[in-house]
Amino acid sequence: MNHAHPVTAKPLTAVEIDGILGKPDYLDTLPAVRHVGACREGGLVVWLESGLDDEPTLDEVRPDRAPEVELHGQGAPCSALVDHPRAQHVEMFFDGLGDPECAPRGWWHARIWLRAA
Repeated sequence: MNHAHPVTAKPLTAVEIDGILGKPDYLDTLPAVRHVGACREGGLVVWLESGLDDEPTLDEVRPDRAPEVELHGQGAPCSALVDHPRAQHVEMFFDGLGDPECAPRGWWHARIWLRAA
């Protein structure tokens, strides 16, 4: 016997973050984030919902202050980690060469400036 499922599960993407500096609640306020959990060696695993279309309008000029949030991790960067509704300016860097032992898939680093609440 087959039953129709009333809710279709949405696909989630897991991203490991090795470090975060700045606003501690930043990840919890991202629209795509469904869960944040502890990972190895003090890092975090962030479960992101894919397919969100609302992208913030960013300023092209970097503000003359320190970024409110900095994130970094291994592998390719994930744009959902910087798509914050209050994002004013974002800089994301990717080093595809990485390190053969510590980061064989490369490193990414993001700096996020937020608008005032």
